[in-house]
Amino acid sequence: MKHWKKIIFVIVFLGLSALLTIYTYAYFDTLDISETRKSITIYDKDGNVLYESNFKKNMEWTPLSDIPERIQDAFVSVEDKRFYLHAGFDPIRIAKAMKNNMSRGEVVEGGSTITQQYAKNLFLTNEQTMSRKVQEFFYAARLEMQYSKGEILEGYLNTLYYGHGVYGIRNAAHFFFDRELAQLDIAQIAMLIGIPNGPSLYSPYLHPDYAKNRQELILAILVHNGVITEKEYEAAVKEELTYADHEEEPAVYGNEEYFITAVLNQLDQKGLLDKSNTLHVMTGYDAKVQSALMQAISQGMNKMDELECAAIVLEPYTSHVLAIAGGKDYTLSQYNRALYAQRQVASTIKPLLYYNALRQGFTPATTFISQPTTFQVGTEEYEPQNYENRYPYREISMVNAIAMSDNIYAVKTHLFLGTGTLHQSLLDFGIHQSEENPSEALGTVNMSVYELGNIYNTFASEGLYHEPSLIQRVDDGNGKVLYEEDTQNKRLLDRDTTLILNQMLTATYDLRNRTTSYPTMSGYAPHTKVAIKSGTSEWDGWVAGFNPQYTVAVWTGFDDNRKLEKTYYTAAKDIFKKTFDSLYPNGDGPWYALSDGLEERLIEPISGQDSVNGSPYWFKKEP
Repeated sequence: MKHWKKIIFVIVFLGLSALLTIYTYAYFDTLDISETRKSITIYDKDGNVLYESNFKKNMEWTPLSDIPERIQDAFVSVEDKRFYLHAGFDPIRIAKAMKNNMSRGEVVEGGSTITQQYAKNLFLTNEQTMSRKVQEFFYAARLEMQYSKGEILEGYLNTLYYGHGVYGIRNAAHFFFDRELAQLDIAQIAMLIGIPNGPSLYSPYLHPDYAKNRQELILAILVHNGVITEKEYEAAVKEELTYADHEEEPAVYGNEEYFITAVLNQLDQKGLLDKSNTLHVMTGYDAKVQSALMQAISQGMNKMDELECAAIVLEPYTSHVLAIAGGKDYTLSQYNRALYAQRQVASTIKPLLYYNALRQGFTPATTFISQPTTFQVGTEEYEPQNYENRYPYREISMVNAIAMSDNIYAVKTHLFLGTGTLHQSLLDFGIHQSEENPSEALGTVNMSVYELGNIYNTFASEGLYHEPSLIQRVDDGNGKVLYEEDTQNKRLLDRDTTLILNQMLTATYDLRNRTTSYPTMSGYAPHTKVAIKSGTSEWDGWVAGFNPQYTVAVWTGFDDNRKLEKTYYTAAKDIFKKTFDSLYPNGDGPWYALSDGLEERLIEPISGQDSVNGSPYWFKKEP
């Protein structure tokens, strides 16, 4: 017995000695949380601050004296009731959390104090690793030894994240209730305490039932801890909360979150993601473009529907990423579908096929008969079909084939060129998942929005290729450049051929192309002139298009690959149109100029024959 008492005594002595050493070090190791602190700062294309790793750009700091005591007391009671007693970590809370987690067989409760959460908000990422928890502990110890409890609580309440791009208790009161802090009642305070625990789950705009359940749990804790009375509890539970209306706002809160996360991930891949160092990161982010894209998505997508979307906007000639939507709402899902989801691109592959055909001597007026056809490919037969089995049963031009997305014309072209031609072009663009087969002409290859946008941005850049770039430069704030992109473009496609193709891609909304139905983008063309191609598989809806200033690629579909109903077919088209219309409200966007080697001809687009009343398409000049 005495032996065990000795061991326990030694363990306790060593533990206390270690804590004394740690807190002595924490006292003398200065931790600066002022504006001179080290941080990662991300800038947009105009040099404006987009993100700071410690304090977010859209945070409005509120002194503790301006935060009512009942709000302070309520947060402390729920989040860390021994806040004023501990020195940064709470052994009792940690032990209870471990016991509850072990009994449930999963992590259902955390042991972090307010100080630890503030340390994480200031200096760390959200990754759940042991090393991150150790760092959190050391930062918390330094905060406790160098700052008062009031300063720590003030910082915590100002750095809480509420989703929707909203940081801090005061901004949250405005965003959710359109009220000042002093005007909040107990029911509203309880709701605001509950949301940061899971903004994507407990936002009343997204999941009102979950949010209400969470609020009632918070109220039960408050009455149990004596912060509110039973009468206040009963009244708050019965109160029907009214939330601020954001439906008419021109911008979507949290627009930039997908972009910021993508930049941070790329910094990590480059070995530069270190929050203990100062980094200045220059990007091509364009707030106007991101707002236009997210506004179009907000108007075109139902947040409570499971249909998802992804989109990217690139700048021709530089390939800078101007905007990203990894989903319809970052608060709903942080998965960046634009970068990582591989989906079947369908007919959006056809412009690359027709580029190759133009290089091999085809012209916009080259014709094939479009009718039900069985192709003998080796020892197998291949029977592609047009949409809804509609066929013109006549010779049609390449212009009309693009406009109507005719599958028979595409497969005939593909087999005429040889299936290896399109396959090699995809390999040239880094699409290594390409498989050489007859159906690839109809887009049976999977790509991300990023990859498809890259191909279309090369068309938009008149054949010049550059890998899309999120980051242009990284420096240490003192002039030392840690990374800088190579701005040299590569001539991947022939310029004149690309210009011919770009003009042909206006056929998708040229009504003179009507045969068995209207052209594929009829009714969804922006007010300004753009090159567009849509594509639809059983599971995916796509639109990609461009002008000399912007390339936009949009995908819609379900994450679980269920089939798209026809009612969803136009979602991507609607987003594309609204994005361009927002960027050019007067319809005054730029277009390409004919080169010396090209000429414009008026043709009847279905037959490809010259016609004084025809539509303008571009051809190579006759020698």
